[in-house]
Amino acid sequence: MLTRCLQYYVDITLGGQNFTVLLDTGSTDLWVYTAGKDVKFTNTTNLDASLHYGIGSVDGIIQFTELKLGDFTIPNQVFINATEVTDMQLDTYQGIMGMAFDNTDIYQKIQSAWGTDAANSLARAPITNIFAQDPTLPNNFDVQLGRTSELEDIADGVFVISDHGEGFENVTKTPQLPRVAPDHWSIVMDAMLVNGKSFAFNKSRISGVPSGKVVAALDTGFSFPPIPGAAVDAIYSSIPGALFDPYSSFWLVPCDASTNLTFVFAGQEFPVHPIDLTYPNTIELEVNGTLTNVTACINTYQASTLDPRSFTGFDLILGDAFLRNVYASFDYGDYYPGNHTNGLPFVQMLPTTDASKMWQEFHDERAATLAELPPVIDPAAIIQAEKALQESAADEDLHKTGMVAGAAASSDEDSSSGDSWGKKYGTIALGFLAANLLIGVVLLVVTVTMCVRGVKGKSVRYAPVRFKDNADDYERRALKYSD
Repeated sequence: MLTRCLQYYVDITLGGQNFTVLLDTGSTDLWVYTAGKDVKFTNTTNLDASLHYGIGSVDGIIQFTELKLGDFTIPNQVFINATEVTDMQLDTYQGIMGMAFDNTDIYQKIQSAWGTDAANSLARAPITNIFAQDPTLPNNFDVQLGRTSELEDIADGVFVISDHGEGFENVTKTPQLPRVAPDHWSIVMDAMLVNGKSFAFNKSRISGVPSGKVVAALDTGFSFPPIPGAAVDAIYSSIPGALFDPYSSFWLVPCDASTNLTFVFAGQEFPVHPIDLTYPNTIELEVNGTLTNVTACINTYQASTLDPRSFTGFDLILGDAFLRNVYASFDYGDYYPGNHTNGLPFVQMLPTTDASKMWQEFHDERAATLAELPPVIDPAAIIQAEKALQESAADEDLHKTGMVAGAAASSDEDSSSGDSWGKKYGTIALGFLAANLLIGVVLLVVTVTMCVRGVKGKSVRYAPVRFKDNADDYERRALKYSD
C-alpha cells in the first residue's frame, strides 16, 4: 500500500555518539536507546523512568550527558537512557526528542527524588536548556513541514531555533495565539470552514474558551489529524461521490475529488491544500473471481478515538495534514521550569498554501500519481465487495455451525476451507475490514533544513522514519499523550 505517513526526525550527538531521534511537538522528554554505543555520561542516577505511548513503551534510567544539536551544545542534558523499548523502530530511529514543556515524567521523577529546585534546574528539555543557557536568545523555534509529490520520497522543510526562516520573517507580525492548556501547544481555534460554511463544534472541554470555539493541539507527531467524528463527516460528505465505509469506519473518496477546507485562528484563515485531504491506497480486490490491484483514496482527517478522560488539554489535534499548510513559530515567552504563569507561550502562523493555485496543483499532482498506480476503483464498488465478503463469511460460519455430525472426519476439509478464506479474502480484509490502512510498502523520506542561531543555510540531514507493517504505529500516534 501507499501511504502519506510522514515523520520528521533529527540527528543529534549524545555523549560523543550519533543518534537519530524523532522531532515531536506533542511530547517533551528526550529518550535514547544507547545500547552498543559508548556514551560518556556527565552524571549518573539510579532513578527509573517509564514512558507509555498507547502502544509502545520505554523504560530506562535517568542520566546526564553532553548533547549537541546543530551548532548548539548542552553540557549536561538530562535524558532517559532506555534499557527496554517496546514496539519502536530502533533500526531507524533511536529515540524521541520532545519539543513541548518540562512538567513531564523526567521532571516529576527528579522533583520527587531531589526536590522542586533541583527539578527546575536539572530536568529541562533540550529546547528549554538551549534558551536557559543563553538568555539573550529569542525563545522560539519555527517549523515548516515539507511537501513533496505523492510518489517522491524526499521533502524539504525548515526547523529554525531562535530565528525565523528566510522569507518568513513576517510571522512576527501575525496574531499571537496563546497556549491555553498546560503540557501541549494548545491554542484556540475560531472555526473550521467547509466550502465556506462554518462547522458547529460542541462546547470546548477547556475552561474559559468562548462559545463556538475549540482548542487545537499542534502536533508534528500525527500524520493524520484526529478530530471529532462529526467534523470528519462534515468534511468528506461535502465531496461528491465520497462514501462512508461502515466496514472500516473510513471515508472512501474519489481520487480526483476534494473539498475546500479552511481553519481559522484569531480571524486569520488557513486553507488546507486539497492534496492533504486524501491519500492513495493500493489494495488487492477480487474482481470477477480474480485478485486485482486497485487504487482507492482514503480520508486523512480521521475520527478521534482518544479517551477524553485520559487525554486532556485540547479538543482536537492538528497534525501534519494541517501543518504542511503553515509556517509555525512556537514561542515559549518567559516560560521555564518554575515559571509557568508569566509570559505565557504562544504560537504565530503564516499560511503557506495559495488558495488561488491549490486546485490546479491538486489536479496535476493527483493525475501524475494515479498514472503510476493501479486503476482507480469507485468507492461504491469497494463497499459492495466488502459487503459480499462479509455475507460470504457469515454463510461459511453458519455452515460450520450446522455441522454437528462427522466433525472429526471433516477436519482436513475445514482446514482447507480456512486456507481458501485467507487466500480469497485476506488482502481486502487486511486493508479495510481490519482498518489497517497505514501499512506501507512505499515509504516517504523527509529531509529538513535546520538553521540554528543565525547559521542560515546550514543544513542538517534528516532521514525517514519507517513505520512497522501493522496498525500498531497508527495507534501509537493516536494515543501518544501520556503526560
